[in-house]
Amino acid sequence: MKKNQKINFNNLEFSVSLYDEADESVLNEIFKYREYRIADEAIKNASTIVDVGAHKGFFALYARSLNLNAAIFCVEPEEANFAALNENLNNNVIKNVISVQAAITNKTGFSNLTVTEDSHNHYLSTELTENTQTVKVFTFGDFCKEYKIDEVSLLKMDIEGGEYDLFLGLGLDDFKKIKNIVMEYHNYNGQNYKEIETQLRENGFGVQIFPSKFDKKMGFIFAHNKRV
Repeated sequence: MKKNQKINFNNLEFSVSLYDEADESVLNEIFKYREYRIADEAIKNASTIVDVGAHKGFFALYARSLNLNAAIFCVEPEEANFAALNENLNNNVIKNVISVQAAITNKTGFSNLTVTEDSHNHYLSTELTENTQTVKVFTFGDFCKEYKIDEVSLLKMDIEGGEYDLFLGLGLDDFKKIKNIVMEYHNYNGQNYKEIETQLRENGFGVQIFPSKFDKKMGFIFAHNKRV
């Protein structure tokens, strides 16, 4: 059931539409528990932010509250989330934001998105069910080409285990484009965040790991490119 909630943060007030408990949980993660605070300085200094797994736009609002000028690209594949994302951006008159209904993974084309009851846990898969949506997908490199992005000040990710495929699609030139990364990791299907940590370090990033206090299978990574 839809409800509206006011958020006061950094001397700004936002009105957000919430549709389920998952929305409330994500909103609290971002604004109440400040789980992305490790990236605050990167956000403040950013010229371009790419928000992968933008959900319903709460991180975009958080980023805008810290930086009034950065270009923000919100990437969200699921239909209902994408509609709510645009609703929250429009209701708060958030400018210089481009919302893209797509996912970023290790290929460009189309893929299947399995839609779960929880609006925050959808995932790309090979399954075809009544709960499957066909979605557009990009590699990170192709996404940057499509939207003419030469440099990413901050890449934010919360894609429910899809981060492993996204990193699989990253090449040397992609890493050179990225100054900072903040992401939620998920130890998923036998994969472990250390795979991503190793790849980041090999490509010149300093890496900080913040395991979740609530779930040992997940946590946050903040990485800074020491070569740019």
